[in-house]
Amino acid sequence: MKAAGSIEPLDVRRAMAAGDLARRQLALDLAADYDDDHDNDGDRVSTGSTNGGRHRTRARQVVLYVHLFETAITGTGTGLELARVENRRQVVTADQVRTWCANPDTQVTVKPVIDLAEHIATTAYEIPDRLTEQTDLRDHTCVFPWCTRPARRCDHDHLIPHDPHHPEAGPTCSCNIAALCRRHHRLKTHTAWTYTTLEPGTFLWTSPHGYHYLRDHQGTLDVSTEAPKP
Repeated sequence: MKAAGSIEPLDVRRAMAAGDLARRQLALDLAADYDDDHDNDGDRVSTGSTNGGRHRTRARQVVLYVHLFETAITGTGTGLELARVENRRQVVTADQVRTWCANPDTQVTVKPVIDLAEHIATTAYEIPDRLTEQTDLRDHTCVFPWCTRPARRCDHDHLIPHDPHHPEAGPTCSCNIAALCRRHHRLKTHTAWTYTTLEPGTFLWTSPHGYHYLRDHQGTLDVSTEAPKP
């Protein structure tokens, strides 16, 4: 609030912030930021001009990945419409998203909708941006059992290794790409852990000792039917 220009005392700003939280405003971090620069010694210095003793500020850029049902977009729903804001790890109402977007100080950039059920494929080894984005949105986290590392901070693994010169090599496509954090990517590559796709976003893992784990966006389920053989 202070960076945005509030001249209220600290205790007043605290009370105002508590009121926003109590009203469940879930305010975005759209407060202005200083136009900072660095001097030759690496120290940060403010280069913003002043206006009446206050720094001129610029709007802070915030990126949201919002998932909505079609009824929330068209307004044809009869119940409470919810939205999942991916990078805030919380669920908000569709009306709250509308409020954010209607803010006159908000810059809204609309990107093409990615169909998570679409089959994206390429003949190259490198994973195209659209397939990367689809994988991150579909898997949410690393798909190794019980791992919670966000998919956007993970590697993108070919379940069946890709080799353009081998007829049985795995393709670069929606059904053969999954998010794995670097630790579990190495574990899958260099140990006896294996996994397969049951359907896009749903994976069956097999441990080196023969245990089986079903992993999807809802979590991990131990589906071992009997004790593994020694």
